[in-house]
Amino acid sequence: MRLQRKHVVAIFLAASQVSFAIPSGTALVSGFARDFLSNKPISDAKITVLETGTVLKTDINGNYGPINYPIGQPITLIFEKIGYETTQSGTVMVPSTGLTGTYDNITFQVPTIETYYIMAAIIGAEIDDNSCHVATTVTAYHKTLDDIPQGEPGAVITLTPAVNNAVPFYFDIFKKGPLKGKTNPFTKGLTETTEDGGVAFFNLPPRNEPYTISAVKSGTVFSEAQFLCRKGMFINISPPKGPMVQEPSG
Repeated sequence: MRLQRKHVVAIFLAASQVSFAIPSGTALVSGFARDFLSNKPISDAKITVLETGTVLKTDINGNYGPINYPIGQPITLIFEKIGYETTQSGTVMVPSTGLTGTYDNITFQVPTIETYYIMAAIIGAEIDDNSCHVATTVTAYHKTLDDIPQGEPGAVITLTPAVNNAVPFYFDIFKKGPLKGKTNPFTKGLTETTEDGGVAFFNLPPRNEPYTISAVKSGTVFSEAQFLCRKGMFINISPPKGPMVQEPSG
């Protein structure tokens, strides 16, 4: 069968539109906020969508949303409440399935202002207000903030693009006593993650494009985490949006 040239062109254009279609529509986004030390819900906190200015409030259980958000677009959330360090989430591209699942939502693990500066002092970090500071949890397969411990040990963290003198601080974990399972900031000189999974970078230069945090461990595949570095901002990419193991071990 012979096709006229205009028919061939029409077929080609139709195929191109199918192959390169831009996602459309919206999906639901939700999550919750918890206190860093106690893991208790934080109610009546202000959650702002950086990209749109939309403002939400957490309920009595610390939950926010769900809200509708454009599929395929980045979303970054900011937590604010008196007494707590203002905390920014990672930046996530919203999938067609949304961000509402147990292993696919946006959570906040927020320190009080006092806890934040005590932790920084213990670590030995000098806070530069012209820089940003980021913490994340390298999470074992299908672990959440409800699991103790939740981290994947033995992973090495890299930051892209690399920053001169930006050395990751790996958090230890208390193995016994009343703080068993809690983050231990006193151990210095670690070169890989512990069961806590926590890692932090301080005093990163702000930039318009996101940084990427990657985890490397032999035989293990991780997701990656991205964040926007804004002047003076503390970012905590808590589970499940930090680098997470993608397949069960064994």
